[in-house]
Amino acid sequence: MGRLRTFWNFISRHKYAVVIVLFVALIGFIDENSLWERYQHKMQLAELREEIDRYTEMYERDSYKLQELNTNVDVLTEIARERYFMKMDDEDVFVIEEDKE
Repeated sequence: MGRLRTFWNFISRHKYAVVIVLFVALIGFIDENSLWERYQHKMQLAELREEIDRYTEMYERDSYKLQELNTNVDVLTEIARERYFMKMDDEDVFVIEEDKE
């Protein structure tokens, strides 16, 4: 009974400090909307925004390439020759591969 009374006297004397510490712990760490959770969500949001920017840039680049393919015949023949090793009727294509070690 002596320890309980000592604990209660401590709580009675420092009730405002105890309430403030409990409030900070609740707001800072325990609650599902705590400051820690808000910080983690903010970091995740920043990563997702970077990913959106990266995909937007890729989309714009690919849209430009597609537009070039649809409008310019020279680009189409260049891609067919370089990627798919296609050739004209009057020429030969030699593919040289280097040894990969």
